[in-house]
Formats: sequence, structure tokens, C-alpha cells
Amino acid sequence: MQPSMPEATDLHLEHTRHLFLSERARRETIRGSISTPVAAISFAVFALGTLASEIDASRWQEAPGLAILVLGAAAIAALFASAWQVLMAEWLFVYHEPPRVADLVQPPGTPPEQAQARLRATLTASYAVAYEQYLRGNAASSRHRTWALRLIVLSLLLQALAFAVLPFQRVAG
Repeated sequence: MQPSMPEATDLHLEHTRHLFLSERARRETIRGSISTPVAAISFAVFALGTLASEIDASRWQEAPGLAILVLGAAAIAALFASAWQVLMAEWLFVYHEPPRVADLVQPPGTPPEQAQARLRATLTASYAVAYEQYLRGNAASSRHRTWALRLIVLSLLLQALAFAVLPFQRVAG
């Protein structure tokens, strides 16, 4: 004999629906906040272009020139790592969708008196599954977004240091 599932009440259905909708709203908030690191990446690329036009690459053997090149290379690496984190955060939004309700519903043929209870149980289960998938995806996307921000800040700090060393390259020549 198969163990029977406990009956899903209207309270269960409303609770799981509320959890799902809250997590879906959180997902959209996270998705919207990804624009911050993307905008910072574009700013950092512009700043790197400015740095590249100001450095005298022929003097790379001198300490200031070498320091600027190393800092610039590290800034570029952090910039690419940040872009990767943004890509991974967005990837989870695209490929971390809950299953369709139709995939959870069993074929028709259920007696009418059981149909409502089965539908309520199916909806409750689908909200619960979707909530858990969104919860996992949101947690991972939040981590990726946070790392993207950290890496872009690191890139900008490295660029600032490179710009701070730039006058010493000019003086040394």
C-alpha cells in the first residue's frame, strides 16, 4: 500500500503561493540590481582606455612603468572575472526555472469529488517546488552579483593605484 500524502488545505496553498511570490519578487530585485556591476564595468573599461593612452609602454623596464602594467593587468583580470560573475548570475535566471504545472499534474480521470483536492495538492506542490528552485537560484545569483561588485571594486582600486603611479613614470623619464 502506498503512503498517502497529507491533504493540502487552502492554508497550505496560500502559504506556498505567498512564499513563491515573495521569492519571485526577490528574483526580480536581484535581476534589476545586476545593472549596477554592468554599469561599473563599462566605466572601468573607459578608465582602462584612458590609462592605456597615458602610459609610456616603452619604459616598462622601469619600476613605475612595470607597476602600472602589473596593476593594469590585474585590473583587467578582475574586470573579466566580474563580467563572468554577472554572466553566471544572469545564466541562473534564464536556466533556473521551475517545472510547469502541467508537468506535475497527473492525467485526467480522477472522480470529480477528488479533483478539487488533487488540484489543490498539485498547486501547493508546484508552488513549493517553484519556491525552492527560486530560493536556490536567488541565493546563487545573489552570490554571483556580490562577487561581481567586489571584483569591479577591486578592478577600480587597481586602476586608481595605476593612475597614482603614472606621474612617477613621467618624472623618471
